[in-house]
Amino acid sequence: MSSELPAEDISVAFAELAVPSEFATYDETTASDTIVHLETWKRKAYTVLSSLRDQLRARAALDTRTQVEVLWYVAAFDGEDPWVLEESRELARDILSSSVSPTSDTLERVLRDFVKPIFQRNPHPLLNVETGRKLTRAAGGPLGHLDYLEGQEWKAQAALPNVLSWCISRTDSRSVERLWHLYIPPIMTFLDDHQAKYKLRGVRMASLLLRVAPPDLLRRTGVDILLLNSLKICLTFLHNPETPDLIRAAVPASVQLTELTTAPASSSRFEQLCSLLGDGIIGNIWVYASRDPETLQASNDVIPDVVRALDIGAVRYLKALIPQLTFPLVPDPANGASLEYKLSSLRALQAVMEACAPRIHRWRGMILEAILKCWTDLVENGEADGCVELKGELQSACMLLTKVCQLVKSEVEAEYQRILDLDPGLFGPLLQSTDAMEVLT
Repeated sequence: MSSELPAEDISVAFAELAVPSEFATYDETTASDTIVHLETWKRKAYTVLSSLRDQLRARAALDTRTQVEVLWYVAAFDGEDPWVLEESRELARDILSSSVSPTSDTLERVLRDFVKPIFQRNPHPLLNVETGRKLTRAAGGPLGHLDYLEGQEWKAQAALPNVLSWCISRTDSRSVERLWHLYIPPIMTFLDDHQAKYKLRGVRMASLLLRVAPPDLLRRTGVDILLLNSLKICLTFLHNPETPDLIRAAVPASVQLTELTTAPASSSRFEQLCSLLGDGIIGNIWVYASRDPETLQASNDVIPDVVRALDIGAVRYLKALIPQLTFPLVPDPANGASLEYKLSSLRALQAVMEACAPRIHRWRGMILEAILKCWTDLVENGEADGCVELKGELQSACMLLTKVCQLVKSEVEAEYQRILDLDPGLFGPLLQSTDAMEVLT
């Protein structure tokens, strides 16, 4: 007796796993009956996935077509989305790992047969969708982007980013060129959308692709320019719920792209990184989101990535960096910074101190003042023991300040000694915790 189950049984399961289009606007949904319907579907999807796993285990092997269908319908649950239970995600990963062989042929078929048709009504105006190359002129002329934004039926496919991300993460540098024309159009469509939540998914998919994309392929197809421009625009999407996550994703992706497509120590690398830090973060985020602490914290989180890539070149921005990164450390009863914001600022500050060590001695007064005020506030409010992580970062910053100020080491040590003389009990644990201050202990 054959253990093979009828194909109709699996087809029924696939149909039941098609994610309802209402999940695309789940966060904006207020109708109670719609919410109940979607929550019921979500629980049922877990049961269907469990049954599908049993059906697939009963089969000796799956043909390519069935594997492609499994990938399309099941990879939709490999993510953290409104339609995904944690148990469903684990089931989906189990099914995909045991039933799908992610060969180039399998990936190409799911991209060609399922993904590509979804975007045919909204081709990206700057791309040749058949080759994945940048067009010399935008299709449709100056107003072609308006046609591109019309309709956007692809947004009804809420699970599409999960499937694309799964495929990209299983693609290696040898097969990526073969699939390039199938990856780039949907990624750029997400990345250039006018809604921040879709831009965020696009950035994350682009970051996955950059891990395997050969630099020559990026330059040869002109996609490096498209990606760089699109990532810059992401930093202008302020005052959205997704803004902090968008910044945390777009800035590292920009650094990654620049390091991939430019030569070390070249003028082009320096100019791109300066544009990212000077125009994107300092001249845009810090100016237009100056009253949004969550956005400012996100920008501080990514400062280390940029200044480490710029290295000593970041000194040209010290006049902006040092005041901005020390400001959250100074206690403000009216609008104090959160613990996470202070930690983010301290880590960014230390990255700047390391990269710009030869010039930091000129800023030691402002840095030390902020550190001392933050420390004093912790101790006076009885929080020093409770904020162990912040306490450690403050101590590390003091030690690093001494290390990078070797040109004026004696002056720094004298300053530290005067501070200790003021209140040994208060400042001793801060200053005497560093190896660099053995002379004072």
